[in-house]
Order: sequence, then structure tokens, then C-alpha cells
Amino acid sequence: MSASDMNMTGRNGDSTSMTSRRILFIIRSYRPDQVGGGAKSVQTLAEGLVERGHDVHILRLAPRGEEAATLRAGMEAGVTGPGKPTLHVLPIRNIYWPYDKRRRSPAMKAVWHALDLWNFRAARDVRQMLDIIRPDVVNTSIIDGFSTAILREAKRSGARLIHTMRDYYLICSRSGMYRAGENCTSLCSGCKVVRGVNRRQTRNVDMFLSNSAFVADTHRRHGAFGEDKPCAVQWNVNDRPLVPEAKRLADGAPMVFGYIGRLAPTKGVEKLIEAVRRLPQGGRPWSLVIAGDGEPEYVAGLKAQAAGDPRVQFLGWQAAEDFYGAVDVVVCPSVYNEPLPRVIYEAYGFALPVVASRVGGNPEVVTPAETGELYDGEDAGELAEKIQHFRTLSADSYARYSAGALDMGAVFTSGAVIDRYESHLDRLFDAA
Repeated sequence: MSASDMNMTGRNGDSTSMTSRRILFIIRSYRPDQVGGGAKSVQTLAEGLVERGHDVHILRLAPRGEEAATLRAGMEAGVTGPGKPTLHVLPIRNIYWPYDKRRRSPAMKAVWHALDLWNFRAARDVRQMLDIIRPDVVNTSIIDGFSTAILREAKRSGARLIHTMRDYYLICSRSGMYRAGENCTSLCSGCKVVRGVNRRQTRNVDMFLSNSAFVADTHRRHGAFGEDKPCAVQWNVNDRPLVPEAKRLADGAPMVFGYIGRLAPTKGVEKLIEAVRRLPQGGRPWSLVIAGDGEPEYVAGLKAQAAGDPRVQFLGWQAAEDFYGAVDVVVCPSVYNEPLPRVIYEAYGFALPVVASRVGGNPEVVTPAETGELYDGEDAGELAEKIQHFRTLSADSYARYSAGALDMGAVFTSGAVIDRYESHLDRLFDAA
């Protein structure tokens, strides 16, 4: 199912009006029903490339029988059509759609993951789409539901193949390298099987990209691909415009700290609440606002932990612009090795300094004493110290943090990120 009936004359026989590369992004889901932040990152990159004159296509999955409805939803949401990437939808070739929030038995989950190790039916569908689209470049991303079987098909099509690592799918059956409340430091026996199967397919990849060096290093360390494979960091686009200038706070003015995102154990909100409850009495007035939703029982536990402190407010879902416009410092307290939280570079776009846990890709984008501060993700005491540090800042010191955050925000603008992506494309074709 495709959003366009355009004539695709082929990689080696493109029409004379076609002066750009034809790029196909393959990802499990896409707007408007995307699962996770990776889809938004692909969308902003794809739309930016369209603006640069590239012919961009998106290939995604949908529940079986809902391909046409999914395509219509994309058209109604304005993510495909004139001036946008061309959207194509395939049915999932597995025993269920895993993102409908329905509970499945352990046996069903085991079958699903076994099929996802080598999904020959998904590979067949992708092969047929490649014959139709005939891309110059295939960029796979989050591909659970497709399986790495599609990498061989992409390579066989004659296109250059990029795989962007936005999670740990190539080396972890759960895609997260996180289990029983702990970050995994080694591969369990099941994940070694996953890595072994996927390693045979990653040989087809011409270039790996990753949204942080941490994710790239983790994959290389665990043998997801060979040392000969080029791998580069490709940060994501912040699609919101930068504010025009740094933020200023008067000496002693009340300071608002904020968290925005999903409320879940991996996000470290418990540590954040514990930290603010350790702050010394007196001094600069402060408040903490928590924006986001989660499982009702879990959210109720967080509210109970806050013990009715009026300085801690739970806002529920809130538009990002409203949230960032109302806070002075953003806190990213993840205890999970997140590849690169979007909240950090979104905060920078609003000239807001960030206090972040020293996990995953966070240390790559948070520079202590310049754009924010870092702390041990499991140490609520150290987090309290960093929050208290901001409470004691003078107006000029806060302004310097804000200016540093805004400067770093420029790295994530559409122009800067797409320039970098096109440089990877040039490198890929020059190496051929």
C-alpha cells in the first residue's frame, strides 16, 4: 500500500528531472500512531531531506488488515502527500501487533520473538517494495517486526544500505539492555543468540549510524558488527525553532525545575522526588513540575512519595512548548542507558540548562558548568546537590548556563543535522 502512484523509473534509469537521491527509510511505525521517539526522529530527518530536494520514502508496518486505514491516517495527519515523504504500509507478518497494549502470554511472546529472528515473509514483502521503489539508499532504523532478514534484501537490491541504531535491537531480545531494574553490562544466553543471528545480517550493511557514541560503542563492544564497518554518530533534529536569546533570572527569583516525559521506573522520577525532598530548608524558593503520564498505579506511587508537598506538582500530559516556557532548569533523571533523550536537546532550544544522569548518551551532550550538570543516576544525594547548585546561582551565572545551552541547541537544528546526514551519504557513495 502506497501513498503515491508516481512513476519510479529506477535507480539506473531515473528521469532527467530527478537530480537527487531516492532514499527509503524503513521503520516499524510512523506518525500519527508512532511507537516511541525514534519515529519522530526519522520523520523530522525525512521531511528535511525532502526540503533539500531528495525523493524520500517511508516504509512502515501496520496491524494486518489495517494498511489502508493506516495510510489514510498518515495522509490526514499531513505526514505524506505533496511536499512530504511518500508513505508505504505493509502488514506485520507475525502472530500479533505488539503495540496495541494488550497482554500476551509468555508463550505467545516467545513465538513472536522467535519469528522476529528471521522473518522471511517480511523479507519477501520488503523485496517486492524495493523492486517498486528502486531506492539509491535504504536506511533501516527500528526494525522489530521486520527482522534483520530485510538487510539482505536491501543489499541485494543494489542500494547503499545504512542502519541507524536507535535502540539495542541487534544485541538484545528486549531491545533495551535493561532487566530487573538494572542496565545490562553483558549479554545473556538468549541475547547472544539474537546477536549471533543478527551479526550474519549486519554484514550486508554499508554504514552504521547511531544517535550517540554510547550506543555505537555498546554495539561494537558486543560484536554486533565487524571492526571494518564504518560507524558514525548522527544526532536527531529538534524541529522546534531556537529561542532568540538566552534566558535571564533575577538574583533570588523563584526557580522552577521540570521533568517531562513518560512516567516509568526507567525514567528515574523516584530519584528526582527523593532528591528534592533532601533540599535544605530556606534559601531561594523552588518548585518541581512533572509533566507526563504513565501506568495509574505507578503514578499514584510517585504522588504518594511526594507526600503532598505543594512545591511538587504533577501536570499530566502537557504540550512541550507550554512546559519549556514555564521552567528554568530541566531534569533528565533516567536510570536506563537511554541512547539520547530528546528532552535534552529540546530544552537547549529553549535556552534551558539541563541536569542529567550520567548514563547512556547524556554525557555526550551535557557539558558540566556550561550547558548543565551531570550526576550518578542512582545517587539521589548527588542529584540534590546539583539542584541546590542551581538554586544558589547568581543571575549572571544562570545566564551563562542558558547561553551555553542555546549554543549547543544549534547543533540539533534541522540544517545542521541534515548537513551531517548528507555528508554521510557523500562518504558512502565516494567509498563505492
